[in-house]
Amino acid sequence: MLQNQKFLNNLTFIILIFSLVWLKEINFLFYDSTESPDFAEYFVYFDHFANSDFKTAREHGLMYYYLQYLNYYFQYNSFSNFEMFLHKSIQEVNFWIYIYGLIGYFYFLKMYKFKNSTIFVTFIFINFFPVSMVLRLVFKPEILAFAFLPWILYCIEKFKEKQNIFYLYLLIPLFISCITLKGNILAIICIYLIITNLRIFSKIKITHLLIILLLIVVSFLSISYENSYANEKNILDVQSGATYRDNYDNKAPLNIIYKFNLYNLVTSPIKNYHADSFLGITLLETSGDYFELYWNNDSSGYSIASDEIVRFETSPEIKLPKYDQNTKSLIIFTQKKTDLYLKSSIGLFISIIFYFFLIKKLFTSSDYRKYISAFLLGGVLLLIHAITGLPVNNFDPDVGDTFKPHYYSFLLLLSTIFFVASYLRESKKYFIYIFIYIFIMIFLLGFPKTATQDLNQNVSYFVEYSDFCNFESFIYENVYDIKKVNCFNSELTTDLLNPGNKFFGESLLIKPINLLLVLLSFSSSILIVLRRGYFK
Repeated sequence: MLQNQKFLNNLTFIILIFSLVWLKEINFLFYDSTESPDFAEYFVYFDHFANSDFKTAREHGLMYYYLQYLNYYFQYNSFSNFEMFLHKSIQEVNFWIYIYGLIGYFYFLKMYKFKNSTIFVTFIFINFFPVSMVLRLVFKPEILAFAFLPWILYCIEKFKEKQNIFYLYLLIPLFISCITLKGNILAIICIYLIITNLRIFSKIKITHLLIILLLIVVSFLSISYENSYANEKNILDVQSGATYRDNYDNKAPLNIIYKFNLYNLVTSPIKNYHADSFLGITLLETSGDYFELYWNNDSSGYSIASDEIVRFETSPEIKLPKYDQNTKSLIIFTQKKTDLYLKSSIGLFISIIFYFFLIKKLFTSSDYRKYISAFLLGGVLLLIHAITGLPVNNFDPDVGDTFKPHYYSFLLLLSTIFFVASYLRESKKYFIYIFIYIFIMIFLLGFPKTATQDLNQNVSYFVEYSDFCNFESFIYENVYDIKKVNCFNSELTTDLLNPGNKFFGESLLIKPINLLLVLLSFSSSILIVLRRGYFK
């Protein structure tokens, strides 16, 4: 029995590592992060780090963008192909932040006695979960909130379990780093932690409580001062779409909470068509790309040259589906010509199943209810924000993008992780469902693909700069008929010899408070990993 479990642990771990690396490379090859939503608005942070006299006029904390800048500065600043290496750097940093978050969730789940194999399969699911994929693609700080959250929760639960105050001291840099990333993150995280851990204050001695509160206040004010100096705004100076565009200067109607038309969702899952439905947007965006910003974006490599595994043809007669050997696709006959959105409909169907079982688990299991229910708080807070206009109006009635699950993705992923892990613990049959889900998601991402000139031009450019260029060049040359790629070799380039190629110059702007909190947060995590020897 032990041998079987060990084998299962090793097998699932290998599959997890493969899925992490494969998706990292696929994201790099088929999605340019410099084309991600609002990239230009947040690139001003790089401008500030390169020139301290330049103020961002943004309200986000510096930490996420500073980590991005440091990685680019030390690894790629000397190379002339700025946009390519910036794209590469963004995805690298996001990847390692994501790994840091997974490690946090590993120890958090182990605290609840989940088996390694269960945790690894849960992570495999999360890797392919669209909300998680978006986190790794875009230039936004929500991924850092995802990474900090499990470490924060671990410290809180360990304090409640062992009554060891040191866990709360470890919590401070993690908590401050998290809540100073962005205004919505501050509100969502603080409200969630207060609601789920209100009784914790009665378990803390008054002396320790005062010291902890003092450290939190001092830390918060210190990093806020550093951030505000760069931004000329503080984290509470919320900037909505209305700051730049009048169409966002609206409040959402109250019926947006419950307005829902399943027939319209199935027949017309079209961008902006469901701007008046919170539920509709949530369902279409959770397992898909409703706003066409990522894999459904026409400029994205994901959307290029996808095989038509399923085709629809009109026929005056009712016919059974047939397999076309020439095109290697399944033909489904319909009696009238109509627009059909296969991938969006499949994504919608998956979302409905996902939320059905998520809510079912919420009502049938009390063990992890406070984690599984976390996504509800995120959704509710977005609704309150849009309907009341507090703190500022931020709703475009023609788009409805205020309701993107991305804005509370760190809570949605917390719910999803415990939801999936708890089902996997119940029965091994759910392992099979996970892998069926993965194959469906690969299809929704636009695979398999047909060799075309557009695919050749798109992919070959990115393959040249991939860390696995030689291997990938061989694969794409033989599978997709892509001509031999000359792989970029940093050791052979002359860029390094020319100081003029340094895009951001040779000086590095130091942000001491942000750096200190990063180091302290990382140190807290290391101490948590080494806890057995110190905190019993």
